[in-house]
Amino acid sequence: MSHTDVFTSQVPEGDYIVSKRPTRWLVWRSLGHDASQTTWAFDGGEEPALAQALAFARRDKTGVWLRASDHRYRLIQSFRP
Repeated sequence: MSHTDVFTSQVPEGDYIVSKRPTRWLVWRSLGHDASQTTWAFDGGEEPALAQALAFARRDKTGVWLRASDHRYRLIQSFRP
């Protein structure tokens, strides 16, 4: 079985988004309809932000997406049943 990256322009409601900003990494929670709220900000690197997003998603049984470009997101992991 080959590994295939999954991309979307519409992150499912409740899923977490990790994105890089000039001075920090942010973890966002998708609220649906192109709305989101900042959940966590990291001054460190990508790894702590991803680890926190994965912990949130595992707890909430949702998914984690990495922002690839302006309206494109790559699935990191889903915990949805």
